[in-house]
Amino acid sequence: MSNEIELLSKSVPLKGGSLFERFASSLLEREAEKQDTKLNEELLKELIMKYVGAERHLAELNTLKNKFLGMAAHDLRNPLISIRGFAELLQEGGLDEASVHEFLEIIRKSADDSLGLINDLLDLSVIESGKFDLNLKLNDMTRLLEERALLINHAAVSKNISIHLNLGNIPEALFDRGKIGQAIDNYLSNAVKYSPAGSAVSVMVSALEEEIVVEVIDQGPGIPPEEREGMFGEFHKTSARPTGGEKSTGLGLAITRRIVEAHHGRVGVESPTGGGSRFYFTIPILHN
Repeated sequence: MSNEIELLSKSVPLKGGSLFERFASSLLEREAEKQDTKLNEELLKELIMKYVGAERHLAELNTLKNKFLGMAAHDLRNPLISIRGFAELLQEGGLDEASVHEFLEIIRKSADDSLGLINDLLDLSVIESGKFDLNLKLNDMTRLLEERALLINHAAVSKNISIHLNLGNIPEALFDRGKIGQAIDNYLSNAVKYSPAGSAVSVMVSALEEEIVVEVIDQGPGIPPEEREGMFGEFHKTSARPTGGEKSTGLGLAITRRIVEAHHGRVGVESPTGGGSRFYFTIPILHN
């Protein structure tokens, strides 16, 4: 009996290996096939999910594009209608000098409105295309704020709005001077645009830990809570109206957000009950 057991325990020599070896090899092959099948199924699921996600993203982009075109066409049509209408009146003649001057001024402002929208659309198009290059250099944020406040001062004075600068001792930081200047312009122009005559706009800058914080605070009507979430979206319109009849493309804050995020910074808005808004952005204090 012990001899029989000993015989069974020994490998049975077969062509290509023992019976046990062939059986083990077959099991391993089948297990490998199962693993390959499982892996392929997981990869297929992942690819399907990516495809569905990409398709959904493309649909969202297409919807946004159509919205852009519709709103841009609407915003461009109105000033062009004004330009054509007043140009026809000028062609007819018979107007006194004061009327001619007034109509020409309306045409100029309408052209400026159209040009502003086109420039914003082009800026946003460049950002969206991924060809948004930053010219990063060490710059002085305090000096940049002083320069930009001076540029907007004429528009502020025309509405009897004063601009107060509260600029601390800020270290130089690595940023694109032109692009950040554009972001500051958008904040300042909005503050002046929506502030009542005789009010003040405050501009502040501070260094907080490893970032610079720029703030623009106005005394305007404020922003309802339900409107704040989409403030930095494209073509966002608020219930507030410019106090001097100025035009708004609804793209300035969206461009500001993209510029700041390209610098790895953040944008935000706070608007307490009772009026007034605080728009801010941050950029890291980078030296290399």
